[in-house]
Amino acid sequence: MPKGSGRYMAWPATTRYGLSVAPGNLGLVQDFLNTITEGTLAPPDLLATLESAQEWADQVLEQWSSTDELGWAKILPRLTENDRKALVAFRDQLFEGLFGHSYSEPASEPGRDNPTYRPLMTVSARGLELRPDGEGWKYFETALLLICHQGQLEGVLRRMKSCKSETCDVVFYDRSNNNSGVWHDVKLCGNRANVRAYRERSAAN
Repeated sequence: MPKGSGRYMAWPATTRYGLSVAPGNLGLVQDFLNTITEGTLAPPDLLATLESAQEWADQVLEQWSSTDELGWAKILPRLTENDRKALVAFRDQLFEGLFGHSYSEPASEPGRDNPTYRPLMTVSARGLELRPDGEGWKYFETALLLICHQGQLEGVLRRMKSCKSETCDVVFYDRSNNNSGVWHDVKLCGNRANVRAYRERSAAN
């Protein structure tokens, strides 16, 4: 099975929702964002505790290593509680940057600047190259941002979307020809929205 093309690859957070996986390294970004808990099905937030976060990290780093096409994947240290909290905050910042809203708390506290990320620039026969840099899990965060940047340049990042449902933020990769998908699950979230709209119309009449 080609890298990034399978429906049931071992990205733990995304496949628990039965979703198609985003191509290439973008699947890593999708999986990180899908560590959230969805409003109706309510599977656990995989970053809620240090134990669950480490279990997710072990699986996702192994999957990243097996699918990485850029040579960026590497072994990272075990998570600390500070690492876990930093990943939760970064997840909100990434939601804000990609979809215009944070998943839970505001992406940054009033009066506090967002953190900066500095990738490593190298020069080779192929020209200038950007690579993730940073210590520990800061490297992971920088890698996610660079993967998003590459996806933006390739025109595929726009296909990664957060479900339009008011009670769901699950991130899906829209494979429709005209990139018109709005629900991570049409039967679940789409029908729920249609029922809500019908009730609102009936109440207005």
